[in-house]
Formats: sequence, structure tokens, C-alpha cells
Amino acid sequence: MVGSLRERRRQMLRDDILHTARRLVAVKGHIAMSMDELAAQVGISKPTLYSFFSTKEELVVAAVMEAMQRISTLIKDDQDDYTPLQRLTLLLRTAIQLRIDETGEIPRTWTPDLSQLLSEHQEARDCLNQIDDRVVALIQAGKAQGEIDPNLDSATIVWTMYALLGMPHLAHLSSSGTPNPASVATMLATIFERGIQSNRQRHV
Repeated sequence: MVGSLRERRRQMLRDDILHTARRLVAVKGHIAMSMDELAAQVGISKPTLYSFFSTKEELVVAAVMEAMQRISTLIKDDQDDYTPLQRLTLLLRTAIQLRIDETGEIPRTWTPDLSQLLSEHQEARDCLNQIDDRVVALIQAGKAQGEIDPNLDSATIVWTMYALLGMPHLAHLSSSGTPNPASVATMLATIFERGIQSNRQRHV
């Protein structure tokens, strides 16, 4: 029983460390975040912090991975009552809200350095690929069901979602490929126009 209580307390402390790390990374960037500052904000010593994570890079990956796994779980959940486009919208809204809840601020764009760090970590890449594969599949299903304009390039839609999520530098990892430079400006402008257009205007 004592051991179980100790384990629960240690897990709670680990969760607090990861939560605080995500907030600091979101506000300052992972390079500017220091282990001294993180330990001080959590209220622990640096040796205690290093007993959980041996390097700052390991800590940052673990913190971001935890958030990505929440998104991965969400997108895997059975949602038979939702159409493909509704599921994509729910994913986008929930992922952005999770980042807002972490910091209480409008999410900032991930830096190229953070994106590079994650892309070099196999577990993080696997999680990103799982999310990306599901997103691409939902876009294809939405097109097949007539919910998503088939004239819109799937790669452009995927890259747009990554940009809205604040992760534009990870878009190059997507299985959807790279948007066509000859048409991407027109398609992005079209997505923007349709997104802010009033319902009344759409039916004119």
C-alpha cells in the first residue's frame, strides 16, 4: 500500500513536470526553456527533475508526446455519429483547445527546432504518422462522400490543418505529399474565402 501511494505521488509529480514543461515550451520555446526554471516552477530540485528525465530533450519529447497521444486517442475513437468532415473539424478544434488549456493563451507556432527534434525521435514520428494517416483517410472519405470539394488538393488541405494547429514545419512528414506550387496560392485563398463566408452569401 505504501509503495502504491509512493508510485501515485511520483506519477502526479511527473504529470506536473510535463504539464509545466509544455506550458514553458509553448510560451518560450524549448531552447529558451531551462531545467532550472522548470524545476523552480514545479517546486522541486534539479536532481529530482533529472531523476525523471536525464536530458532536456528527453523531457521535451515526452511532454509533447503526451499531448500528441491525446490527439491520437481522440482520432482513433469510434465516432459513427460523425461524418468525416465533422471528425476533422472536431479534431482540429479539440487539438487547438488542448493547447489553449495548457497555457491560457492563444497557441504559438511550433519552432523549426522543436519540429526537428520530434522528427528525429522515432516514437514521436510514429505517433505523428498515425495521426497523419487518419487525417489523410478522413479527407479522402470526405471527398468520396461529397463533403469535401474534390477539386481541392488533399496535400493542401493537410498542410492547412498543420498550419492551423501551429505545426507547419511537420507538414513535410505527411503521407499526403507536397502541395502543387502552381495551385497552392489559389487553393489556400479558396479555403480562406469559403471559411469566412457567411451562410447567406454561400446561397446567393
